[in-house]
Amino acid sequence: MNITDLKRTEKASVLSLKKLNKKYTERLMDVGIYESAEVTLLNTLAMGRLYLLEVDDIEICIRRDDALLIEVRK
Repeated sequence: MNITDLKRTEKASVLSLKKLNKKYTERLMDVGIYESAEVTLLNTLAMGRLYLLEVDDIEICIRRDDALLIEVRK
């Protein structure tokens, strides 16, 4: 399961970021998205091409291509 499978306001725990490239993984970790972090899908934007997430009171928007590579568990 990945972030794109979540419904609006649904929470999940990040299982793996291994499919992302190292540089992008480091950027996500800087804002609090790491393995075992709890994320909430707040909304989808731009006709499903962007995903607005909340992690530890920080909101971040990521592209659909990247959201497909972040494995999560409800």
